[in-house]
Parts: sequence; C-alpha cells; structure tokens
Amino acid sequence: MKKVIGIDIGGTKINSAVIAEDGSIVESYTVATEAHLGRDEVIKRIVDSINKLITPEILSIGIATAGFIDSDNGIIVFAGNIEGWTGLNLKEEIEKHVDIPVFVDNDANLAALAEKWVGSAQKYKNFIMLTMGTGLGGAIYDERIGFWQGSHYQGAELGHMVMYPNGRLCTCNQKGCAEKYVAGSSLSINYKELTGMDLRGPEIIERLNTDDNAKKALKKLAIDLGVYLSTIKNIFDPEAVIIGGGFINTSTYWWDDAINSYKEYCNRPVGMEIKPAEFLNDAGVIGAGKLAFDKI
Repeated sequence: MKKVIGIDIGGTKINSAVIAEDGSIVESYTVATEAHLGRDEVIKRIVDSINKLITPEILSIGIATAGFIDSDNGIIVFAGNIEGWTGLNLKEEIEKHVDIPVFVDNDANLAALAEKWVGSAQKYKNFIMLTMGTGLGGAIYDERIGFWQGSHYQGAELGHMVMYPNGRLCTCNQKGCAEKYVAGSSLSINYKELTGMDLRGPEIIERLNTDDNAKKALKKLAIDLGVYLSTIKNIFDPEAVIIGGGFINTSTYWWDDAINSYKEYCNRPVGMEIKPAEFLNDAGVIGAGKLAFDKI
C-alpha cells in the first residue's frame, strides 16, 4: 500500500502521521511546537518527527502550517505564529534532510482537503472550512477552481476579517480581527476581561457549572461566532460551513447558542448547512497526506 507522511504544525503541537492512500492513519507522533524558540528549533522538531516515522515505503511529505503560503514553491509568505517563519522556504529547508519531495500549504486549506476527501464535506460542491484553535483558520473551496488563494497568496484569511474596529490587537497587527473573538483562545481573553484572571480554555469549561463569568465568557464567544457566520453567509453563500479545530471538542457547551445567534443576525439564514468537522484533531495530518499524494 502506498504511504506518505502528513505533518500539521500547530500553535502548541506538531502532529505527524503516516497516511495510507485510503486516508487512514497508520502511525502517528506528536511533539510540542515550542514556537517561542524560533524557526530553527521548530525545523529541528519537524525533522525529528519525520525520522520517527519515515520508512522506504514513504513516497512524499505534506506539511500544513498557518499563514500566507505560496504552495507552488513551498514558501511561507507571512506567518505571525513562529518567529522567523515569514519568508522561509519550508519545502527547501526540509528537503535538505530527506530524499523525498516535500509539499507545503496552508493548514486550514489542508484541514478542508481532509474533510473533502474522507470527511464531512464529501457531498458538497462548495464549502467553507473554519478551524477554531489557538487561532482562526479559514479555507474556501469550490470544485470548479479548487481552493481560493487570492492574487498574493493572502485570500481566504477569514480569521483576519475585522469584526470590531479598534478592537483587540491581533498577531497580524490589525485590531479587531475575528481571530481574537471566535478562536478557541478567545474564551480565555473573554474571561480575563471579565475577571482579570488568566485561565486556559479547559479550566474555564470546567467552571461552567459554578462560575457565572465562565458562562458569560463562553456565551460571548458563541454570539460572536453566530455574527461571524452571518457575515460568511452574506459574502460567500456556500452550501456549507464545516467547523473544526481543537475548540470543536467543547461544542456541546456552545453550539446551540452559536446557531441561534447566526439565525438572529443573518437576514437569510436558510440554505447554508453548518456542521462540525469529522476529524477534530487529525484533519491537518490527513489533509497534508492528501496533498502529498496529489503532488506525486
């Protein structure tokens, strides 16, 4: 059976996996990203992950990473999540250490590719993928053109649509980006604004039954997500929005509020399905694997 390696470089973890040609995961490996240590350390961790998994059967490697990506050449045009990542030719850098081809694309695009290949988006001709994690990733897919990248590899950066002018400062240096209000990390920001306390998302979720501020912080995120989805509907009118990323694991606590908010703020809410992703934690590696298969 043909196999490739898919790698997903997240804000906190680098997930790597051997992917079979039917989309299944054969073997996996995870290591901390340690993004604050800079690009050389992150590259070392990627190469170490590859060495843990590579065998003579592996045909190629696909890599998912955040930012504006020139996927034709494997260049990270801009990324704010890892120091020194902007301008890096990640394809060439990793190919210095391996004897097989390496391909790179935006992490949200590849999460969407996984859902289109073997997940929740298989039946749709066009859809939008949102990944709610440390940041907010976005991908726009239409079967007539594939993924929308824009003229300068900056298209479909849906996390950087401004929701609140002069709002929270984003890593992209804009103020008020959606990423600061409807990413998984937004829950901690909401809670800190209410209480002054720095708590991680899981800690806030644990407090929902006993802490009114935890409820208010999550409610605000859900309402903001509904407003954001109404904007997505009015601009793109897709068949579906697929929501993935790590924060979707907590959707039991906020999904209904987000859908109700969407219905309240969207002038024509019918016709766009909103669905959770099938691959909550593995979409990035599966999509990166699909990229690796498609390019060889």
